[in-house]
Amino acid sequence: MPKFSATSGRHLILLLPFGYAFQSRYHWPRDFMVNALTAWVPGVILVALLGDLTISDAFIRYLLGYASFICIYELGYLANDTIGLRHDPTPRRRIDIGFSAGFIVAFIVVRLSIGLAAAVVLGVANSGLYWASVSALVAGLIAHNTLRSVELKFYTFLQLSLLRFTLPVLPALLIDAGTTAILTSFATALLLFTLPRFLTYLDAKGRLTLPERKARTYHLKTHVAVLPLVILLSVLTDETAPLVCLIWGVAVQLVYVTRGRLPTRFPGVTQP
Repeated sequence: MPKFSATSGRHLILLLPFGYAFQSRYHWPRDFMVNALTAWVPGVILVALLGDLTISDAFIRYLLGYASFICIYELGYLANDTIGLRHDPTPRRRIDIGFSAGFIVAFIVVRLSIGLAAAVVLGVANSGLYWASVSALVAGLIAHNTLRSVELKFYTFLQLSLLRFTLPVLPALLIDAGTTAILTSFATALLLFTLPRFLTYLDAKGRLTLPERKARTYHLKTHVAVLPLVILLSVLTDETAPLVCLIWGVAVQLVYVTRGRLPTRFPGVTQP
């Protein structure tokens, strides 16, 4: 009987949906907490308020939406950590183990199966808009991992960051909410999620010098800076969701600023 090794155990974890993302990007506690507080909680808020759902129903729908999203996004992560490194001027190896052809096939099959099952449970498997959004994500992932020009990767990063925030939210809004709710989620993502990460990405690639970004108060100030446009967005759409998300973000940053030392930090992250 073959022995169970640490390497084979890690391969099993990587095969599970979100297992690869957790091992390569969402390290505990810092990166996991950053994403929970800056992306997942605001996502649940948007589902609840734009979809007119209770928090419990919104959480379940967001969780299913996130499952359908991450199953596709992790394929992009795997491609980025293999093919993408060949064209990256600042490559960073995130997983220190090799992948056999069998593992890659199993990785793809598991994610396509679970992603489709989540879409079926959500009731969006027959939605043309849902599959159009998935197609946009796939196209963005392919472009980001194959483009050689770093200046063009900035554009794919921007799109992937927007889709990373909104695709878990989208399925719940496709059922009952209208186009306004969907566009509101994209605009909220751009102002509160994607913009700070885009600047961080430029900095990480050596195309922007922004030493102030490392200051503890930086992200609190950026949230306050976008307040006028967030208020306008709420007034135009007659939705409180963008403003509530902003208030949540400000509260998180206030805790970070006033607590002094925390086990995690809350600056933007560089992956799309």
